[in-house]
Amino acid sequence: MIIERLEGPFRGMALWIALAIAAGVLVLDVFTPQEMPPQYLYVLCILLTIRSPHERALWLMTILCVGLTVLGALLSPPQFDFYILLFNRSIAIVLFLATALLVRQYRRTHDWLQALNRELEARVEDRTRDLSRAFEEREELNRNLHDEVLQSLYAIGLGLEASGRSHQYGPLDPEGPRSQALQRLNLVMQRIRSYIGGRTASETQPFDLALSGLVHDMTPVAGPRFSVDVDKGLAHCVASAQAEPLLLIVREALSNCVRHSQARHGTIRAQCYNGVMRIEVRDDGIGFDPDVGTPGGQGLANMEARAKQIGAIYRLHTMPGQGVRVVLDVPLGKEAPTGD
Repeated sequence: MIIERLEGPFRGMALWIALAIAAGVLVLDVFTPQEMPPQYLYVLCILLTIRSPHERALWLMTILCVGLTVLGALLSPPQFDFYILLFNRSIAIVLFLATALLVRQYRRTHDWLQALNRELEARVEDRTRDLSRAFEEREELNRNLHDEVLQSLYAIGLGLEASGRSHQYGPLDPEGPRSQALQRLNLVMQRIRSYIGGRTASETQPFDLALSGLVHDMTPVAGPRFSVDVDKGLAHCVASAQAEPLLLIVREALSNCVRHSQARHGTIRAQCYNGVMRIEVRDDGIGFDPDVGTPGGQGLANMEARAKQIGAIYRLHTMPGQGVRVVLDVPLGKEAPTGD
């Protein structure tokens, strides 16, 4: 950083420094004996043009040094043989031209390396963004597979297990748990196909109906009973980008309740007030100590991550023997009308 700060002013002064050195060399050339060729010091003037921003300054300085070398020979007193003088001045001019060619090659190589460095930095930045995007997509897919596919398969297993213990349903009864399990299995397969194809299956139902349908699908034959309380008009306020993460959070909360809570009853409420929608999932189960450990593996962490993704505030309230209460406060684009 310090070198870059010093290079800025020096680049502008390089040409003037070279001109001053050239003038000093001319004076030295005139007043020194011919066997001491001070005109070779003009090479310093040519080398200084490396720091000049324009390549034209290199050739102008080279021409100037050649001219000053000839002028110095004319102004010097003829103390030595003419051929010696001609030899010394010719060697100096060849040296100037060779130095100019080397400086030009150095400048071009330096510019090429700088361009290559910028290109490599741009590629590294692009690659870093691609890797970051791929990592985020992998994390999102991991949450989707855990929260949606795995939990749906678990609910199907519960339904099939219940149908195996019951003898009141026929094998093809459309109202029986096995028929419902097959319908859920088809939905899960559609979800898996959408993930494989790189698409996210979108909810076509309004949010309130999708929420009620989700609760119905996640309620096993033998397990806790859930009641749903949803404000009227809620579907008109929830943005499409918020709907699917919210449903996945509720699905995870219901799955944890069914598997771990040993609850008898549960409540799902979705109410709107002052432009905020509050979704609450509560059960009367055994609860747990959040400081000791959380059931369901990474499910609770996924719930919190999804809530942050849509700008919602996620809170978990639970203690041993006091059930579990999951609360989500979601800011809405406009205030939703509350139910009667």
